[in-house]
Amino acid sequence: MGLPKTTAYLVEWFVRYTKNRDLLFRKISEIKEEDDKVLVKQKDGKTLLYYIQPFPCEFAKLAESIQQDQKGLVVYNSRENFENMMKEWKSLTEIRGLTIYFVNPFSKLEKRWIISPNIHSKISDAQSLKEGLNSMYLMVDPISKEEVEELTK
Repeated sequence: MGLPKTTAYLVEWFVRYTKNRDLLFRKISEIKEEDDKVLVKQKDGKTLLYYIQPFPCEFAKLAESIQQDQKGLVVYNSRENFENMMKEWKSLTEIRGLTIYFVNPFSKLEKRWIISPNIHSKISDAQSLKEGLNSMYLMVDPISKEEVEELTK
């Protein structure tokens, strides 16, 4: 049956992005795709596991289910995803090693923005948090579930 096209497209984009990002550093020894997961093994022995979930309902529950020390979620840069992350922000800040990639491969601006809630919570001012994260969100064109479905047919 395979993955839904919206997920398969995001997996393909993320693998290509990861390989391109590594061209300079050459840290990656292997990248494995398994359904909606991407496993990145580095030459230094570190392993990073990314769950590709276009529109997750529960960010924290999903992140906590990933057993790797270094883990990531890759989602589309939708308003719904941004709001869901903000609702769960407190829980997300307690998950060490978590990185969240908000992606819009079709954006005319930046294609992605990245946040590590645990680290970000330690260095940011709590009072300006939502405004700062919203600014990051707006650096990439927002995309809706319907637009993604249409563009990945």
